[in-house]
Amino acid sequence: MPLGEPPEPAALAALPAERLVGRVLHRVYRAGRSSPWWFASVGDDPEVAGRFDLAPPDGACYLASTPLGAVLEAFSDFGRGVLPAAELAARRRAEVTVPADAPRAARTTAARARGLGVTQALWAGAPRALTQRWARALRRAGWLAVWTGTGHDPTGRSRSTTLFDEAGEHPPYGGRWPLRLTALADDPLVAAGLATYDIAPQDLRNARRCCSVGNSPRF
Repeated sequence: MPLGEPPEPAALAALPAERLVGRVLHRVYRAGRSSPWWFASVGDDPEVAGRFDLAPPDGACYLASTPLGAVLEAFSDFGRGVLPAAELAARRRAEVTVPADAPRAARTTAARARGLGVTQALWAGAPRALTQRWARALRRAGWLAVWTGTGHDPTGRSRSTTLFDEAGEHPPYGGRWPLRLTALADDPLVAAGLATYDIAPQDLRNARRCCSVGNSPRF
C-alpha cells in the first residue's frame, strides 16, 4: 500500500508511545568523527537527505534496536552481499543506553497507526520528500522521537529510533547518554550477524567498486 500524506499533527499526537528508557540502541558512524552524535537537516535535495531529516535548524539522528540493524542501515548503498572491508574498517559502533530522562517515541509500528495512514513504506520505500513531511508532522505533534521498522532488514525484526533535536553534533537533548564504542571491523556481533544476511566483507582494493557510498554524517 503506498504511503499517503501525513494527517494533521493533532491526529499523530494520539499515536501509542514506545518507552525508550533503559533500552540499548546502536549507531554506526565514521571513525573519523569526534562523536557518534549527528542530527542531520534537509538540504536543497530531499532525496539525498535522511528519511526523517528535518528542516534547519532542527535535525534527526538515527539509531537501531540491534547492532545488525544499525549496520544494515549504514551500509545500505552496498548490495548483493558485497561489502568492502575498507568501509567496515572506517566505522565504529556506538552502543547507547537510553537515560531516564529520555522522551517516549511515537510507535508507528503499532496496529493503530494504520488508521492514521501509516504503512511500511514510511520506513522502506516511500520518496524521501514524503517521509520528511511525515517527520515534520510528527515533530509538530510534539514527538521528540519516532519508533519505526528498519528499512534494509528483510526479516522485519529490527526496529529503528529517530531522535529529533537541534541540528548538528551534540548528545540528544543536552543530556548524558552513556556510550560504549567498538571498532566495527573487530566487532564479533557484527561479524557473526553479517553472515546471517549472506554478506561477507571483501578486500576490493584491486577490484572495481560495485557502487559508491556517500559521505553523509547520518551514520
